[in-house]
Amino acid sequence: MMRVALLFLAFLLSPYPQTQSNSPAPSENEKKSDSKLHADVLKMIEASGARQKLQDTLKSGIADGRKTMMEKCEKCSPEFGDEWEKRMLERSKADDYIAVYARVYEKYLTDEDVLALIDYQNAKQKSQDAAFPAKLKEKLGPIMPSLMSEIMGGCAEVGAKLGAEIGSEIEKDHPEYMKSQTKTARQ
Repeated sequence: MMRVALLFLAFLLSPYPQTQSNSPAPSENEKKSDSKLHADVLKMIEASGARQKLQDTLKSGIADGRKTMMEKCEKCSPEFGDEWEKRMLERSKADDYIAVYARVYEKYLTDEDVLALIDYQNAKQKSQDAAFPAKLKEKLGPIMPSLMSEIMGGCAEVGAKLGAEIGSEIEKDHPEYMKSQTKTARQ
């Protein structure tokens, strides 16, 4: 998760276009199946402790992001950085990142997979000797790099979009927080 916080700054100035699907609308059975999968994925995420981990690392990730941004933004005054960090802390929501996790898990896992993971997490809470399901281990091995890459990229996109919005707002609200290029050149 710390990487996500750092990655979103790399994308801070480059907006990502939202892709739209041209696929046909899902049938009623697909909608029911998708909603059950979505609900189960959210249960799995909660059971894994991901929400708490996100909340725990969000503050330090934003602080790290501020530091990186300030190193790269020569025009940004310390006040700009302070205001950016303050607004990021106020407006960053774990649910935005959880939605990324859910979308990716739903892409790669079936409801059967998710239910098996929930059962494993519950068993592991009761006993440290719980065995990870072999069938799931076999499935996850080859897809794990793609799954993790999409989660990290999606989370970076969420942070980059918010960070860019906030940066633009601050420039409009507080133009005095931007150092003049001529002043900088003379110093």
